[in-house]
Amino acid sequence: MSFYDTLRQQLDTSSVAYCLHEHAPSITVGDAENNLTFPVDQLLKTVAFRVKNGGWVLAALCGHRQVDYKKLAATCGVSRDKLMRLTPDEVERDLGFPLGGVGPFAPNSQTRVFVDEATLAHPQVFCGMGRTDRTLEIAPADLVAVSGASVVPLAKEAV
Repeated sequence: MSFYDTLRQQLDTSSVAYCLHEHAPSITVGDAENNLTFPVDQLLKTVAFRVKNGGWVLAALCGHRQVDYKKLAATCGVSRDKLMRLTPDEVERDLGFPLGGVGPFAPNSQTRVFVDEATLAHPQVFCGMGRTDRTLEIAPADLVAVSGASVVPLAKEAV
């Protein structure tokens, strides 16, 4: 069973409301802006990291917000130099997600998931779940409940 199928099964048995959108493959936020009808400020991008000697981290933020690496490292309990962003090849090899299909769902027990606190201000968010041609629409609180994510401040401060 694929990770996508496992997530679908988990959502179906969780009793949370969600909608699954089928569309042409979309890889980047730019692709999403050009090809999809989802509001970009509600599009939850998930960035993958490796913690040196400590597994992986998925950090999810809405729209064009960017990960504050110092905040994320502190949340993980490590210094900034112990936190490395994964390359697309590493994301696929180590976590099983295709680029553009990464979502805030841990694919293994060594992965922690964090969702930026600003995400909870939206009524719905749209995120990946293991395929580049599917997008999950779900209330942020339900996403956090299903994914087991921790809600923390992750984003760089707006300048």
